[in-house]
Amino acid sequence: MQLAWKAWGFFKRDLMTDISYKLSFAFQVVDILVGIGTFYFLARILGRGAFRGYEPFAFILVGTAVNGYMTTSLTCFAQAIRGNQPLATLKAVLATPTSPIAFVLFSSLYPILRAAFDAGVYILGGVMFGLSLARVDVLAVTLLFFLSVLAFNSIGILSATFTLVFKRGDPLLWLFAGLSWLLGGVFYPVEVLPRFLRDAAQLLPITHALTGMRAALLHGASVRDLLPQIGLLALFGLVGLPLSLLAFHFGVRWAKVTGTLSHF
Repeated sequence: MQLAWKAWGFFKRDLMTDISYKLSFAFQVVDILVGIGTFYFLARILGRGAFRGYEPFAFILVGTAVNGYMTTSLTCFAQAIRGNQPLATLKAVLATPTSPIAFVLFSSLYPILRAAFDAGVYILGGVMFGLSLARVDVLAVTLLFFLSVLAFNSIGILSATFTLVFKRGDPLLWLFAGLSWLLGGVFYPVEVLPRFLRDAAQLLPITHALTGMRAALLHGASVRDLLPQIGLLALFGLVGLPLSLLAFHFGVRWAKVTGTLSHF
């Protein structure tokens, strides 16, 4: 129960901060809708043949939505560290019974739920431009979202550890994000890539998240149909997340020993 109240406290803090900037919140929604319109007209000049049976607009829109919550999952942990260091909030919080792992996980609750909301706006906004969700499998979409967030979070927590220890941006994070954007199939099918890049794309969680999400959202693929993608995302998350949390735990210990916890 105590953990639940702490989680709610972190979530409420970030929610209040976000909605206090009302114009900023509204402009972000408008920006999403403008992006949807851009993708719609861009898709009209693209041929359907290269998109593996998907409408170009639907293909690109789902790719953008998944890429959006992936980016948030990758960056929100490091942002939580950097945002709490200048005022020594991080040091004060970690001096309480709140564990470092609880701090980093609770700090991600609102950003990830907000990213899920933004992804939903992309998809529902696409309906205004003719996107059909008549065949969507809600259970498969929910499971794929949860597992892909776990997989992306493992990289994000490693980035937070790098930020905590070295006080700088994590080059591994930018490399991972760039490769995901290039090879993962966000704007074009992985199949158009050369063979060696297609093989490299299979090492990225976003490749399997996008394959599964498009099939579940647009073709009504069920959990059973998507077991390969679900299994791989579960493997990424169940292996990567504990390792990244362990790394963060030791990163906090190192920062405490060296007295650099509040340095930035």
